[in-house]
Amino acid sequence: MVLELLSNRHLFRNEFLHSAHRLLRVCQVFGTVPWEVTLFAHVTQPLSSWRERLFRTLNALYSLALGLAVLSATVLQHAEFDHHMPFVTHMLYISEYSMENGVVMMVLIGCHYQRDCYRHYGEQLLAVAVDLSLCGGTVDFPRIETIFNRVLACIALFFAGVLTVDLLYNELVVWRFARSSAVYTLSNVINVLALLQYAYVLYVLYFCYYDTNRLLASYNRHLLVRGTDDTRYERRRGAHEIVLPAGALYDYAHLIDLLRRTHLRLAQLLEQANGCFGVLIVFTTTASFVVLSLQFFEIYRATTVRPWTVTDTYLLVYTVLWIVLHAAKVLMILYPAHLVQRERDRTGPILCHFNPAALESALNSALAKFSSQLLHVQGPQTACGVINLEMTLISTMVGALTTYLVILIQFDTAITQGQTADSNGPSSSPSLPNDTNTPGNGTTI
Repeated sequence: MVLELLSNRHLFRNEFLHSAHRLLRVCQVFGTVPWEVTLFAHVTQPLSSWRERLFRTLNALYSLALGLAVLSATVLQHAEFDHHMPFVTHMLYISEYSMENGVVMMVLIGCHYQRDCYRHYGEQLLAVAVDLSLCGGTVDFPRIETIFNRVLACIALFFAGVLTVDLLYNELVVWRFARSSAVYTLSNVINVLALLQYAYVLYVLYFCYYDTNRLLASYNRHLLVRGTDDTRYERRRGAHEIVLPAGALYDYAHLIDLLRRTHLRLAQLLEQANGCFGVLIVFTTTASFVVLSLQFFEIYRATTVRPWTVTDTYLLVYTVLWIVLHAAKVLMILYPAHLVQRERDRTGPILCHFNPAALESALNSALAKFSSQLLHVQGPQTACGVINLEMTLISTMVGALTTYLVILIQFDTAITQGQTADSNGPSSSPSLPNDTNTPGNGTTI
């Protein structure tokens, strides 16, 4: 039994490391994960004390260089391009710059401050996977690896397209392209990779909840088959249930109690993950709302430009790509949280399918304890108690975006009409005879 447990732990650790390896390496390249981070203790040979200090110092300098690159490029971008904008648009751009730089600094500094969390989550999730294996389940780490490798490939292709459009929009001028890429592309790559770490943790939790529910459904099916000679239960087996040997004897009270403890640990890990990434989620959601408002307004302004030029085409494509990016960032937060919450809340109805009249007292006691525990882990997930991480947030954001877009269009229309009135008013008003030769009075300059 001990050898089997050690073998399962070693197997799951290798699968876990393999599924997260590429994501960790990409994040380390962009400074969103410290270089010396390992998910488990004794995975690599530890560095000597002076080498570790040197490694951390170089990593800190690299993160500082990334942050300063984004900050200096933002200042240059603002000084050169934003001073001639209308007041409302100017304020929106300042808000976007402030939040993006704040998110970049938060990620680059926060990953060093919370370096111990990586090993904590790795050890806890590995322990959950081992407990599920003792109950007869297994976490599908290869599937998680496939999902996130595809996501990383899509992110790489997307930002390659963004850089191409940005280069064409800046008319192949390298300095302008480098500055624009540092302000927009680099900052958003850092933000997306930080959110991808959150999504990875939640996907592992989702598959753990999924296996827990499969095991409970299989236990219920096995108890029904064992308690009756009717073969209808075998024919009605769910496609996603785990098949247990028909003649095997299990201590179901012990197994369900172990699943109860696993379920509680998953709920605690979910709360810790939302607490660890909560500030980042709030800032990212707020920044995405501001950027989406601004980009939809820019599309409105771009479509009213006449005559249309090639540069306007590049700007329109660039704006659409930015809308897709910030909508995807909101989905990257909400959809994994939605999956986890849906699978977590499915445990209660599965427990109700057990027939207490046909079960032993110890098993009924374990089920009652599990059911009472579920009463304390229900409810929506929150980020810092400010945002409920539910899909309904999307409809709320769409409604708010529509309202703000109408307000921005009204501001723009009022400003345009005011400028038109100022330019046409003096020339259309009757001129006094004595002022015909005085510049600036009734004449157009």
